[in-house]
Formats: sequence, structure tokens, C-alpha cells
Amino acid sequence: MKKQRNLYPACLAALLLCSFPEVSLWAGHSKPEATFPKGWSRQLDKRELYPSKCGFIYAGSESAAAQVNRLIEAAAKELRASGVKMPRDGLVLVMDLKEKPPLNVEELMIKLARKQDQQKEGQESQEALKSLTEGKERFEELGLDMNLLLSIAPMPIEPNILPDLVGGFPKDVDLQIGWCVTIPTEGSIRYGMKKLLDAGMKKEKIGIVERVAMLPLLTFAENKAVGELKKGRQDTLYQLLAGKQRPLTDEQRQDKGQERKS
Repeated sequence: MKKQRNLYPACLAALLLCSFPEVSLWAGHSKPEATFPKGWSRQLDKRELYPSKCGFIYAGSESAAAQVNRLIEAAAKELRASGVKMPRDGLVLVMDLKEKPPLNVEELMIKLARKQDQQKEGQESQEALKSLTEGKERFEELGLDMNLLLSIAPMPIEPNILPDLVGGFPKDVDLQIGWCVTIPTEGSIRYGMKKLLDAGMKKEKIGIVERVAMLPLLTFAENKAVGELKKGRQDTLYQLLAGKQRPLTDEQRQDKGQERKS
């Protein structure tokens, strides 16, 4: 019973980290002409470059690219309905089930630390660095690789530091895209959460018998965490696409609709 109680902190730790069929990519739509930015490779390790209405996607499969493309289009559609103008084209690096990470998270932390030194007034950069540092400590406590974070949570990357983190991009890539982010698929999120929960149980010395007895709790914890992470993934896309623009409220949208009718 004591070990069962000890599992609650492990599940809670996993939940706290939340704060951080084969289809054609263009099914139901005509595929846009694939014109890619100058200097970009069609292949990034094992990921292929796909066009998107809001920019470009590097993914290991067409189905993974299609899944992320649907997320982008859903966010863009809702923001347009709220009066938000779409920004310049962006780039999404997809993290699918058990795929090799497209970049090293610790290298990203170093880049953010250097930027913080150069722009100490940049509150957003400081918060990102603090979040990554705390996440690194939690992962180390569980005996996990920090790069697992890319499997469960989106990671915004400023285009001007992208060439230093990921090979295959021209130095002036920030003139070609306005935003960049890594996005995990649902399969990747579930895989990452299983690893987190397993690490938490190992740390608490929870045996196989106890795990079987607590399967309902574990299933609940995993599904709750996956749901929160999927919501955070969509929220990140909203923020990237909206930029500094503020979506209209329901009342403002109604007023604009009445103006168009009159």
C-alpha cells in the first residue's frame, strides 16, 4: 500500500511535465505547387519536406505530415475567423513515434542562455530558458534523456538560430520563414508519456504486481497527460500563427458580421 501511495507523486510529476489511417496529405484539396525555399534540402535526415498552406513541414512520413498539417489548418482557420492575419510562412519539424530528434535540446538551451545574456530585458527568452532548465532537472532525476521532451511537447525555435541547431539550412533562413517549431504526433506523445510513467515507477521501486493492480490509475494518468499535451500543442500553434495580434472576441466578430451585412 505504501508503494501504491508513492506512485501518486510519480504520476503527478508526469502530469506536471504537461505544462511543457494512411491518408494523402492533401486529401479533399488540390495539392499546392511544391516550390521550396532556396538552399533547403528535400531531405532532412530521414524527414522529407512537404508544402503546407502556412509554410513547410519536415516529416518522416506523409501520414505524419498530414496529421500536423490538419492541426495547422485548424488553428489558422479559427484565427482567421477571429480577424487575425496570417504571418509569414513558417516551418514545422515533426517528431513521430520513436524517431530521432531533429535537434539537441541542450544545445537549444545554450543558445537561449546566450541570447538572455545579450538581451536581458527579453522576458520571453528568460521564461523559455527557465522552463527548459527545470525540465532538464526533472528528466535527470528520472534518468531520462532531455531530448525526450521533443517527443511530448512542442518546442518553438527562433529562425535565426535554426541553422546552428539543425544542419541543412542557409544562414539567412530567418528571411525565408517567420517562425519555426517542433511538433510531436499523437503517437509520439503517447510513447513519450509511457516512458515518463515507467521511469517514475522505476524511481519509486514499483514492482510488476503493483503496476498491474494500479493499471486503471496509470491509464487515467497517461490519458490525462496526453490530453493536456495535445491541447498545449494546439495552443502553441495558435500563439505562433497569431504572433502579437489579438484574436477578436465573440462580440467583436458579431459586430464585424453585422457591418458586412449592412
